[in-house]
Amino acid sequence: MGVAHPQASLSNEALEAMDVGTNAAWIIDKIGIESRVTSLPIDYIKEERNQDIVKAARLASTNPTKLGVEAARKALEKAGITADQVGMLICNCCAPDAVMPPESQRIAATLGVSGRAYDVFTACPAFALHMDFLNNFREEELPEYVLCISTAALTQHVNYNDRSDGAIWGDGAAAWIVSAKHAGKVRLLDTHFNADPTRAEAVVVDRYSFFKQDGRAVRDFSVRQTVRLIKKIEEDHNIDWNTDIFIGHQANRTMLEQITNNRNIPDSNHWFNVTRIGNQAGAGAPAVLAMHWDKIQPGRKIVVAVVGAGLSWGSIVFQA
Repeated sequence: MGVAHPQASLSNEALEAMDVGTNAAWIIDKIGIESRVTSLPIDYIKEERNQDIVKAARLASTNPTKLGVEAARKALEKAGITADQVGMLICNCCAPDAVMPPESQRIAATLGVSGRAYDVFTACPAFALHMDFLNNFREEELPEYVLCISTAALTQHVNYNDRSDGAIWGDGAAAWIVSAKHAGKVRLLDTHFNADPTRAEAVVVDRYSFFKQDGRAVRDFSVRQTVRLIKKIEEDHNIDWNTDIFIGHQANRTMLEQITNNRNIPDSNHWFNVTRIGNQAGAGAPAVLAMHWDKIQPGRKIVVAVVGAGLSWGSIVFQA
């Protein structure tokens, strides 16, 4: 696995100084995020509040393609394989800089991947979607190695005059290698993905405008649906939270605390990165796993439950 994040970090104190009706204590209390990483220049955010999406893309230090390439190169290196061994590349990007060629093919071309490359796209539950998508293939249909990527630079679509949205988002990418023919550090036990398109307008990112959502409704849905996913996994896979690990959608820390409190998951077995990086959309959950890769202990199960736009939701169970 591999991750990539931009270097610039926007603190709660910086958001408070912008005088948009929030303060550092409110942000910690309501969403539990201490800072978030961004591809935008901090001075641009402070001075112009990102009111021009086109200008934001021009000023940004990186973009989803570059982040995806960086994360993929790290994943390839960690797996000990080269780009020419990748027989399939699938990518999720919920706010690409361009729609054609698709993000997957731009990244594949940069990496030198000559196998199949196409987008398998949702938003925040991308980790579950990709694993469920691959799990529905017969083993002999899959190439030796599949490279999965989720990448986003959603801070470029944030209206920093909005006190809530400005505090939520961070940018980043995660990549992971899947093989049905070679054993890895974790083995796939189960996957699930579903969606309710009648609620598609609850979370929206317009091409030339800002991210917007029905915040209260999406938060309530996210907590309830994640708890339902975890309960089903607990029943099906004999989960023991004294030893097994939970990774949720990295929307915000307080939402994750509601979920872990409901299921009695101890802090020691709850892995997350949202407090310092922000909500990285579909890259969040796989980035957490990648960042804890060296802490994985044999015998443990890793439960991933993610939710997001669509509205959609999904889960993965790994065995270490």
